[in-house]
Amino acid sequence: MSSESLRVVADEWFKLFAAALQTANIVGITSSFLPSGWLRDVLTFTWNNRSLAGRDKIAAYLQNTLAKAKIADVVLDDTPGLSPQPSALNPNWVASGFTYTTAIAIGQGYFHLAKDTDGAWKAQLVFMLVTDLKGYEENGPEQGIYEGHTRPWIDVHSERRQKIEDNPYVIIVGAGQTGLTIAARFRQMNIPSLVVEANSRVGDVWRKRYPSLTLHTPRSHHSLLYQPYPQNWPIYTPRDKLADWLEHYALSQDLVVWTNSRPLPTPTFDFSTKKWTVVIDQNGTQVTRHPAHIVLATGTLGKPRYPDIANKDVFRGITIHACNYAGGHPFSGKRVVVIGAGNTSADVCQDLVVQSAKSVTMVQRSSTCVVSPKSVEATITRAWPEGVPPQVSDLKYMAYPLSFFKGFLRQFEKEAWDRDRDLHEGLIKAGLKLNMGTDGSGIAPLLYERLGAAGYWIDVGCAEFISAGKIQIKHGVEPEYFAEDTLVFKDGTALPADVVIFAWVLVHHLIHLVLITYQKARDTITSVTR
Repeated sequence: MSSESLRVVADEWFKLFAAALQTANIVGITSSFLPSGWLRDVLTFTWNNRSLAGRDKIAAYLQNTLAKAKIADVVLDDTPGLSPQPSALNPNWVASGFTYTTAIAIGQGYFHLAKDTDGAWKAQLVFMLVTDLKGYEENGPEQGIYEGHTRPWIDVHSERRQKIEDNPYVIIVGAGQTGLTIAARFRQMNIPSLVVEANSRVGDVWRKRYPSLTLHTPRSHHSLLYQPYPQNWPIYTPRDKLADWLEHYALSQDLVVWTNSRPLPTPTFDFSTKKWTVVIDQNGTQVTRHPAHIVLATGTLGKPRYPDIANKDVFRGITIHACNYAGGHPFSGKRVVVIGAGNTSADVCQDLVVQSAKSVTMVQRSSTCVVSPKSVEATITRAWPEGVPPQVSDLKYMAYPLSFFKGFLRQFEKEAWDRDRDLHEGLIKAGLKLNMGTDGSGIAPLLYERLGAAGYWIDVGCAEFISAGKIQIKHGVEPEYFAEDTLVFKDGTALPADVVIFAWVLVHHLIHLVLITYQKARDTITSVTR
């Protein structure tokens, strides 16, 4: 389909959809969707994130929200990468971005159109996202001229820093990539934000992980706000380069970060002033601040999980968790057993072989989704291509409701298996049990379902060692107890071991904790807004 035809299709459908939005015509909106169509909304109609499947659910959602939103200024987006184009889901579909306003906000959206049984173009997906609140829009770059003339930057920055340190409007806990990105965004919105980081340096959250760690997704997937990586940056980012980049990011974005600092239990909220009282241990000194908001950006993973295995005191070898693994050199010539079969386990096992461990055995209890870099290129790199601004790629990817996306990906399960057949044959022969996601939808949904922590790995060399017999696989059994120099399993088998490394994380407990925390936060917010 030519670019002119794409534009005509998008224009004709969008004219009716935009008119229905702006006149609060629910029937007009729902009739513009396929019967199986989805509406995904982030903060446009409610202070919530919702994904609705089917016309009836969309209509019910809009019944008491559409008119109040006062949607206006609905136009197609001509930003490069967002103008009408073939859909990434199906080349015979049409996709495009659009912009809009509400009574209080500015929004951005994206839609995918497909033909219905009568040949009419209807929406398979419509995504709507609030990007700014009116009056609090994100600022652009400064002029570099202060108080009508140039000034030493150190003076400007020191004055600003002191004001934020004395009276932060927001305290952000955690100076990882999420906390720093939020702080950078808030700075551009003139929201005074103080970042509190427990480690001694920004980036230490990565420096303290195992030395051979390299991110398993390409750089286009994890670039930081306002500050993309240099063109000569490695496609897959090493641990220490990422750590240093985060530290540099905090400096170049003029963020206010207290290291060696952490909030002490338990902040309290004053309903009359709508302020928190937070006591912070700042490098050994307790200081009190009264922010309006607290943002927790401490990561998705829980504390290290040490399984309850009997007779630990009998074992004469070493037991450690992978989070404390500092490289395989001390284990040269040792018999090592690694419990777990996800990304971390694969990296640790591979490093142990390189560092000349006498033997390496990976213990896999269930099954694992293992994909090659070429599969990543066919999925993640396709969604976040090089040279496309990440905010464009993010908008397109966020448009997919997870349930819809999983169903869409399932139809490509056979293709995914075929693409990595050579990789998988050696692993299966070695005894590793494989899956293609929880339901055949592949690795992408696991990033959300397993919080990026377990059940899969993107192969960067471990599979070759397994196929070559340099890493042994023990599948389908749980460890039961230690003997002096062996680990005994529940089926009665045993592995000789000098070192046992636990590559487990507390994922399922964390999910439960998040749900409880969310419910408590929701109750607090409800009380505050009454």
